[in-house]
Amino acid sequence: MIAEAQTEVVIKEKAKILFFQKGVLNATTQEIADEAGVNRALIHYYFRSREHLMDLLLEEIVTAKKNRKRAILLAEVPFRQKIANYIEDALEQGLQYPYLENFIITETARNPEKVNLFCFKDKLRSSELIKDQLEAEIRKGALPPISAEHFMVNLVSMCNYPLLAKNVIRNVHGMSDSTYHQFLLERKEVILKTLFTNPH
Repeated sequence: MIAEAQTEVVIKEKAKILFFQKGVLNATTQEIADEAGVNRALIHYYFRSREHLMDLLLEEIVTAKKNRKRAILLAEVPFRQKIANYIEDALEQGLQYPYLENFIITETARNPEKVNLFCFKDKLRSSELIKDQLEAEIRKGALPPISAEHFMVNLVSMCNYPLLAKNVIRNVHGMSDSTYHQFLLERKEVILKTLFTNPH
């Protein structure tokens, strides 16, 4: 029996597993309760509704993700290492929560107002955090000319697409769970080589 003080935390953690690890994006209140080993009424007691619980989880996980990314992009390390750290964090989270990016895209598509809530709450954008260092790399010839916005979109796309298209990639390339896992681990070097190849 779960201690009352822990019940809210357990529900949230089990809901995260259900949504983001198992990919049951349309999980019902009963399914969440079953996963957490509690009565369905407790979901309503602590979170009022399934939708409110989903909003809390999404805001918490997006905020934590943004805080990690900001710390990585503000770290005083060489630019290539900084980007390598960013990729590693994105892929590690993808392995932990393989359906998170899918969930975020689905929720913001279903409720467009959440784009403003989750994406623009912090006015300091990632492109601004890398702009000076990126321009310095371009000036010394380590990177081809590119705007900070395009660089970040390329970076995020290359990290996130293999997570969003997991089932398609596995099917098209005949990957098992283990070979897909290895494929993700290999992405770090592939992305770095792609971003830092200067054709000139």
